[in-house]
Amino acid sequence: MIEALSRHEAAYRQRYVGTPAKLHVLKRLLACRTGALGGHVLVCRDRHCDYRKPVYTSCDNRHCPQCGGARSARWLEGRAARMLDVPHFQVVFTLPSELRAVAQRNPRAIYPMMARAGASVLADLAAERLDARVGISTVLHTWASNLSYHPHWHCLVSAGGLSLDGLRWVQTRTDFLFPAKVIGRMYRGRMLEALIDAHQGEQLDLGDEIDTFGQTLRGLSKRHRQWGVHVEAPGNRPVSHALKYLARYMNRVAITDPRMIGMTDTHVGFRARDSHSDGKQRNLWLDGTEFVRRFLLHVLPKGIRKARHYGLYAPGAASVSLAIARALLPNRPATGPTDLEAEAILSL
Repeated sequence: MIEALSRHEAAYRQRYVGTPAKLHVLKRLLACRTGALGGHVLVCRDRHCDYRKPVYTSCDNRHCPQCGGARSARWLEGRAARMLDVPHFQVVFTLPSELRAVAQRNPRAIYPMMARAGASVLADLAAERLDARVGISTVLHTWASNLSYHPHWHCLVSAGGLSLDGLRWVQTRTDFLFPAKVIGRMYRGRMLEALIDAHQGEQLDLGDEIDTFGQTLRGLSKRHRQWGVHVEAPGNRPVSHALKYLARYMNRVAITDPRMIGMTDTHVGFRARDSHSDGKQRNLWLDGTEFVRRFLLHVLPKGIRKARHYGLYAPGAASVSLAIARALLPNRPATGPTDLEAEAILSL
């Protein structure tokens, strides 16, 4: 994949005016593990051996397919200590196609807006229907299989939560969370409200859509317009399965080498799922400059957090609520609470 970017980078620069941030990321990716970033030489300590091997520095950029594995392992290790040992539902919140151009121009406003709206819906439904506070972890994903722009948030939601009075663990079914239509309607309403507020506060760059944006929002508010929400039940799969699922999205880039099928001086080929044929993969060939352009669509602006955590998994909840919830889990091994959990319970 890096070879394809390298081969067609010059043509892309001639055809398109990339933003400085995207061009900087492209430069870092092409320099990853090359002499451009420096490195060191491994030398055999045996004085009779002339073995030498140069080891070049990695770019460690979050968009780099060569560095993603190490970043994923570090992230997975950190999250494992925070996740509750219960099954987790997978919920995906998407954005209607009519709003993708606006999101592409306003990622700093739209991406957090989507995460907050989706998480608030799940948290409020848990409080209303379960009388509990659940754990929610979310990861941003911006592409479809063909590298087109398709922003959505993948969420993991604990199958159960800490009661609002903090005294018991509320267990849920593992085959049903909340009705998908109810989640979708609430998500639609909160997103529209947030978009209207941002529009009225002149916080959005609407480009050519400045005169039609209000009409677009009215169309998207119709009852028959279902906003994309997908809910997948965990069954009896353990939390480790959910963590690995989320880790893949946390450090996955738009495309990696296993999907590449070839390249020429003018085109790049890769495998992509065909949405019109039950998700079957097909070979897709793109003009080389179009391949680079689509890849750079998914470079996140500096400062945008790809992962966000809410409810029991919010950073501020770790010291008390999460510790109490973990201590109250029904299948917890009989080893007694940790010092942190005991302190949290005594603080009630």
